[in-house]
Amino acid sequence: MVLRERARLAGLALMAGLALGALEARAQQTTPVAPAPAPASQPAPRSPANAEIAPSAPATPAPGAASQPTPPAASAADDIAEAFSKVGKELYEECIFELSEEQVEVQAALIEAYIGQGADGAVARKLAAQQIQPPKLPAKCDQLRRSPAAAPPETSAGWEITLALPKAIVEPKPIDPKAAAPKPADPKLAAKPDAKPAPSVAAKQPADKSAPLAALASKSVLQQWDCASDVDFVTVHINGYARKLTGGEICNSYEDVVREVPASLASFRLGYTIKTGRLFVVSDDASANGQTITWAISGRDVCRNNPDPDCLAARAVGPLPPGEYTFAAGKDQRVSWGPRTKRNVAGIYLKKLWNKDRFTREQTAAILSRHNIAMHVRLKGEMSEACLGLEPKGWAYVAGLIKDGRTTGLNVYIDEPHPQVAETPPLVRGSSFSLTSLFK
Repeated sequence: MVLRERARLAGLALMAGLALGALEARAQQTTPVAPAPAPASQPAPRSPANAEIAPSAPATPAPGAASQPTPPAASAADDIAEAFSKVGKELYEECIFELSEEQVEVQAALIEAYIGQGADGAVARKLAAQQIQPPKLPAKCDQLRRSPAAAPPETSAGWEITLALPKAIVEPKPIDPKAAAPKPADPKLAAKPDAKPAPSVAAKQPADKSAPLAALASKSVLQQWDCASDVDFVTVHINGYARKLTGGEICNSYEDVVREVPASLASFRLGYTIKTGRLFVVSDDASANGQTITWAISGRDVCRNNPDPDCLAARAVGPLPPGEYTFAAGKDQRVSWGPRTKRNVAGIYLKKLWNKDRFTREQTAAILSRHNIAMHVRLKGEMSEACLGLEPKGWAYVAGLIKDGRTTGLNVYIDEPHPQVAETPPLVRGSSFSLTSLFK
């Protein structure tokens, strides 16, 4: 927590410096040339301090001096706030300094699994911490992380800094010993018990969210996503579902492959195949239609890229349902910061569900009730429920296509619509992890 606060304060200081630097550059471009000094026989011009308390009548400008109005303080404050906000937003949207919520769960599960394999507790914690770390930072984010901690900026006139303080703890009210105790019920006046028995306490308890859905209890990971026989791994449990990890990473993740869309194709839709994870071009241009762009995981654990109807209807682990999706209406809102995932995301909205004939009425209702569907970068150890989790280079490229408005939406298919041009998924099959590392 201390390191996070130091990084946050350093970030604030760096952003303030960048913003003020931009304002100074702007001021130098617009500041008029100062007039020549007045002769000794003439009164010296008022200093800025004297000008603030002088009468409101404007002084006669010196000959040849450029007459430009001084911007009001409010305008300067707005400029600083705008520059600070823009620099901070652009900087922090690309910087991931801490583990995601799922990575924290994965790290804790790894420690438990390593200890279960016989490792010492200290070794297990050290190894899990080495394996699950925030992603490698871009150069400017790394510079921010390495900056020395800075004190919060001083409050200047007209500015106010509000610190977020923890909410006050509400103390329970003390019991007054003089207060009259409740009188016991009179047996003669006791109400007659209801003929219908009251529901049991157990019936009122909410369902255990960590327990796997009954419909998925007998399912297992599809063979193409499972660990190979020559790969060492441990099995962890995330929200009740088993997940095999080798060196902290899922087995058979995608290689970070990117194939750029031809610049001549100004507008197109994205296509995604659930069974393979292929992301491609959908266009009327036959030369580009079906061209692979990159690869993305959708679904968690037993439902990773599994188009089984029970998986598609599963809220916690199911992949992206088939259908036609659209992005946010505002171009500047198509890629935005996701506070829950702690990274940039591109929200996608289901416009039309496809393949309804494959689902029961209950499955269709469950699919349509799913929320938080988006595209984003996948971090180590993570999987992606109801979303598309892309590798870092793939996400950076696709996010740029979405921001620029070149791609206008997303079509999701169960089966590959372009088998003649589709490629075999590029999987990371090997692993350097060895179970013997637990006992070093």
